[in-house]
Amino acid sequence: MTTTARVAAILGVVAVTSCSAEGNSTTPPERTATSTTTSIAPLPDPPERKAIDAYLAMWREMAEAGETSNAEAPGLAEHATGDALVVIRNSLAEDNRKGLVTMGSPKSDPQVTNVDRADGVVSVVKIRDCGDDSTWLKYRKGTNEPADGQGGGRRSIFAEVKAQPDGSWRVTRFAVQGVGSC
Repeated sequence: MTTTARVAAILGVVAVTSCSAEGNSTTPPERTATSTTTSIAPLPDPPERKAIDAYLAMWREMAEAGETSNAEAPGLAEHATGDALVVIRNSLAEDNRKGLVTMGSPKSDPQVTNVDRADGVVSVVKIRDCGDDSTWLKYRKGTNEPADGQGGGRRSIFAEVKAQPDGSWRVTRFAVQGVGSC
């Protein structure tokens, strides 16, 4: 639906009139309840929102895959590609070799820092996050014994999210800084 058609639908007026069969009647005409609902398709999410959603979904999928250290979890490739997907899969595979799992979930507060356009269309969104992994920690598989004596904390994370040919958005690269970097 074009913008003009949406405006017309929003501004459209429905007139309902009621006439009495007996114009000289002293009783008021019977009232009829009329309900008109106009359904307007929601506006599409802006590219920045889609990029942030992909970024957050990547971390959710990684947290879920980390519960079993499954480097081949199918959801990973739905939200990450390129270097980002390689880093995630390598990390999960290494944890699996070491007999580690990750429990809990990271907390994120992503902010868009830059938007790149190609031919006027947003194609790349860069994100900065101050992620908190203090409740997303590694444990020895089957024992719930902490893998190391360190807890997590707040870390700066920089990510690049790109529009894909199929219309989806995926994280292509990310870098996680040390605890206390934000």
